Amino acid sequence: MGVSSEWRPDVNISPWGPFVGKNFKNQAITRADVVTTSVVWALTLINLIIALWLGYKQYRGSRSPLRSVYIWMIWLEMFASFIMGLVCFLFVLKYLRPSFYFYCTVLFCWCIQVQLLLQIIINRIRLIVPDRHRSRMIMIVTAALVTGINVSVFSIWIPARLQINPTYILVNEIWDRIEKVVYLAIDAALNWYFLKVVKANLINNGLQKYNKLLRFNQNIIILSLLMDVMIIAAMSIPNSFIYIQFHPLAYLVKLNIEMTMANLIKRIAVSSSRKGGRENRARVISEFDSGNLSSSGQKSSATRATQATHARRSSLMELSNFGLKSTSEREDGRAVSFMPTGDQIKVTKDIHIRSEPIDGGEDHAGEIMQAKGLKPGEANVVHSKSIDDLTEGGSVKSDYMQGKGDSDDETSLVIHQTKGTWHRLG
Repeated sequence: MGVSSEWRPDVNISPWGPFVGKNFKNQAITRADVVTTSVVWALTLINLIIALWLGYKQYRGSRSPLRSVYIWMIWLEMFASFIMGLVCFLFVLKYLRPSFYFYCTVLFCWCIQVQLLLQIIINRIRLIVPDRHRSRMIMIVTAALVTGINVSVFSIWIPARLQINPTYILVNEIWDRIEKVVYLAIDAALNWYFLKVVKANLINNGLQKYNKLLRFNQNIIILSLLMDVMIIAAMSIPNSFIYIQFHPLAYLVKLNIEMTMANLIKRIAVSSSRKGGRENRARVISEFDSGNLSSSGQKSSATRATQATHARRSSLMELSNFGLKSTSEREDGRAVSFMPTGDQIKVTKDIHIRSEPIDGGEDHAGEIMQAKGLKPGEANVVHSKSIDDLTEGGSVKSDYMQGKGDSDDETSLVIHQTKGTWHRLG
């Protein structure tokens, strides 16, 4: 028998259930179709095993896996891809018959695939974007757009597959390709935005270690987009149903890319955060605890003024050596800077240094005052959080940009705040 001969011609695969067209006609399934489907299904299972391993490691590495939306998304993505691939493979082998329920199952799994995969990409973007409102709008707009497309596919694809009338079949031939191109464009736009944000918010601010992340994403994005192109190209296979078998393979490959990207972000973030961070903090603390800034001791007014001015300049110089001054200064002349601890992204509060007589002319040196009321003599002068202390779903944003309702929807932060200082959870 040749590869063009029909596969299991004696098996009854007549349609059943509601909404089946009166003139429904089964499309012949050849041995070539079975071979193609079997190869694609084997590759799907290989990628599923890889996804299970990566997902298990991220599950074990998460502080609260059952409360992490990100963890739930990756497991639901794997489950939907497996179910879709399995039922499509059994259908091609003629173990399942056409029906409204079968096509609804396939389409429902496909909707879960595209929705969750795009939200996982957005989760990666939300980790970097400091503006929570913007990242939330990206999530909402993408979900609304994809939901609208999903509804249209339900309204067109299922009637076309059930062969209710020729009009649905013709419209589906056109719209099915258009919506796949739309998904390709959305995927490309989200990945492009991620590259832009990494370069603008991290690399351009001096965190050169994230160049590795940028280069990796630039290369891997090509493979991710090729998966969408593969689905579009598979629609040219003579059997119009076979291309559906390519969906689970494509989305599992894209899921593995996203989980690898998440691991890379975490690995880069913590790679040098533990190197030199304590030394840098000690240098800043020693600067603030120096004799020039002591709150006790008798000095003349002229000496106090000179030393206070020198201390202010030295402190600002010390901070500028650690971080990057903002592009604009406030009206009162105070400089605001980002002070990394090690190579982390840190947010440094405003520092006010002043020298004036207190209690009827008694001599006192300059005092360090902070916006949140740091007491004199406290060692921790920097209240901050960094990308290094975030796991999946967290975000890098300045404290003064955080609103009352801000929260990390995907998972909790790795760190928590106690008495004005940040501590890692053990």
